[in-house]
Amino acid sequence: MLTAFSLNACQAPTQTVQSRFPVFGTFVTLSASHVTPDQARPVFARIERTFHSMHTQWHAWQPEGTLYRINQAIARGEPIEVPLSFKRQIEKTQALTRASDGLFDPAIGSLIALWGFHSEHWQGPPPSQAQREAWLKHRPSILDLWFDGLTLHSHNRRVQLDFGGNAKGLALDRAAEQLQAAGIDNAIINIGGDMRVLGERNPQKHQAWSIGIQHPDHPGTTLAAIAVHGNESLVTSGTYQRSFEWQGQTFSHILNPNTAAPTDFFVSVTVAHPDAVTADTAATALMVAGPSGWQRIAGRMGIDQAFLVAPGGQCFATTAMAKRLQNVDCDLQIIDPPKSSAESV
Repeated sequence: MLTAFSLNACQAPTQTVQSRFPVFGTFVTLSASHVTPDQARPVFARIERTFHSMHTQWHAWQPEGTLYRINQAIARGEPIEVPLSFKRQIEKTQALTRASDGLFDPAIGSLIALWGFHSEHWQGPPPSQAQREAWLKHRPSILDLWFDGLTLHSHNRRVQLDFGGNAKGLALDRAAEQLQAAGIDNAIINIGGDMRVLGERNPQKHQAWSIGIQHPDHPGTTLAAIAVHGNESLVTSGTYQRSFEWQGQTFSHILNPNTAAPTDFFVSVTVAHPDAVTADTAATALMVAGPSGWQRIAGRMGIDQAFLVAPGGQCFATTAMAKRLQNVDCDLQIIDPPKSSAESV
């Protein structure tokens, strides 16, 4: 989780307009600096309407949504015409899935359902090894999908899309576009701790937005902080954000598509990138990649700013990210991904 606060508390506060509302199963906070309420309120209202529409249309389990209808058509083996926005997100995510070596793949809706993680209240028990192996035998992937114009086809009827892993990134990017179109250049969009930052908190004094990374073991406290000037996204994926217990064992909601089981290598991963969809996708992919693979996957995905927290208080960061971190409260080791290995996304 990420939190925003003023970088320099002793400076006079700037004029900031805020709005807060529930959506996506969390709370969204919109903050715009150096604007009047009359400038900010109309675009805040448009963003809220956009987010509520996205929550319905991109929800994998709501029958009135577009994504639900897409999944039903795939299960029947039927092609379906989709909105251009869905085609663009599917094709962009296909490229990111390739770059992640399949460690991020939103075609695992059936695996999420097998674990019961699609429900707000997990009942258990976890699926058996035999059930997971049966799922892996057919291994549905977003790469099984292809388009003829706006008509979506699938080579695999078991594909069930669930964009819970990067739809918030899409929402962040859309909100940033709406703010900029309205002439608001200094703002921050916070969706349950995932953020998109525009400009500065106080452009007249060059005062940055400062983003606090939540301490996984101590909610309400920060493990580190990052100062942000300009257009950037910061997204955190964490096993502590949602987990389930069964007979003394804890299961994270973040699943590895290659093992059909939850991942537990890292407690949290924070990624900074100009594009929120890429940051959101990469944060999950690096979580799944674990200590032995995250550098290679970061390199392939073009991620040069990442901060990873392991169990026991050890942290890892790329050089570019380490230069920006402040007040780090963990044993930090700096490791960089391979150079010149990023794929075009």
